Amino acid sequence: MKIREKIASLFFSFIILFSPSLAFAKNQDQVVGYDSQVRSYIIGNQAIGEIFYEKNADKSYPIASMSKLMTYLLTKEAIAKGEISTDQTIKASKEAEKLTSWEYSHLGLKEGEVYTIDELLKGLMVVSGNDCAYELARAVGGSEKKFVKQMNEKAKSLGLDSQSYYNADGLQTEDEKQNSSSARDMFRLSQVIIKEFPEVLEYAKIRKIEDKKRDIEKNSTIPLVDEVEGVDGLKTGSTAEAGFCVTTTVDMKKLDDNDSFRTIAVVMGAESDEIRNLAMKDLIYYVSKYYNSKEVLNTNLAAETLKLNTVSSGYVELYPVKSLSFIIKNGTVPATKYKIKDNIKAPIKAGEKLGDVEVYYNDQTYDVALVTKEKQNQASKFIRLVRVFKDTCNFLLECIIAR
Repeated sequence: MKIREKIASLFFSFIILFSPSLAFAKNQDQVVGYDSQVRSYIIGNQAIGEIFYEKNADKSYPIASMSKLMTYLLTKEAIAKGEISTDQTIKASKEAEKLTSWEYSHLGLKEGEVYTIDELLKGLMVVSGNDCAYELARAVGGSEKKFVKQMNEKAKSLGLDSQSYYNADGLQTEDEKQNSSSARDMFRLSQVIIKEFPEVLEYAKIRKIEDKKRDIEKNSTIPLVDEVEGVDGLKTGSTAEAGFCVTTTVDMKKLDDNDSFRTIAVVMGAESDEIRNLAMKDLIYYVSKYYNSKEVLNTNLAAETLKLNTVSSGYVELYPVKSLSFIIKNGTVPATKYKIKDNIKAPIKAGEKLGDVEVYYNDQTYDVALVTKEKQNQASKFIRLVRVFKDTCNFLLECIIAR
């Protein structure tokens, strides 16, 4: 029996070690099942930057090909300024072809062949082409060296203080320098890109680039698109020093109808691409399960109704001048405090401000004015007397009942 029990115990330990779901179950308090095998991560609301969960998010690490997000941003800005165009052609250089060896992710540029900026952007974002990054750097900056200067200047202007760039693709340089960033600054960079150039999300729909004339057939390197509903970007990166990294963006509404928001998540320094993907899934499903959109104020719904004997209808509805929504963790509720104007008298104009509502959430205070939507005339003296009489009777009745 002892031998059998020992074999069973070893077998169970083996299952625990190699099963993602059971490994996660061992650490029920952890959001990320393989937490110890990931250097840092962060996940938050793309629109307003609210962070839901993080680990070592301010520590700078090598980012490998996630560097191409900055390359993409600068290229798109150059196009927007009219400095280059998407149909502009570039003749591939010898240096770009050197980056097409088996050890690098590449589209497959060949020296002397002509490619458009649009084709290079597609190769950059869909298959993480280092060769494409090099040629885009030349097209935008004149040389990769000048382009790298622009990358660092852009990072500084955006307040991404943890970021340092040495090339356009993220490979380790000959003198062993590497592009680096914190997870938080990769999150912020992605925020900027999605806000300014939302078309970046279209690249995730392209699962393969095929060009038979140039003998190109490359699968997309953007993970989880076909595995997790709502995933529609953004960029991976991996080197021996950086480990396995990914920046992912998700339309959370496709996972849950109650989640009307988009998240950005960054995982850095995972020990394998499988662990990187599992960690990312854990972050996404955690937010989907525990966070929901909640509308606190709506301009089309009365936030407060005042009983007012002096107006013809007998009451006045107050509407917020702006809508207010939050992404709220289960079990938390925003606090509201109403400040209504004293001695309100008819007539009342449509759009007249009669008070404010203060909303408190996440250590922030939001002050929103309350206004009427309809004009209210003064009630006749007879109507007012009747209402006062009714109110008095109701008050006396309540006092009798209370005794």
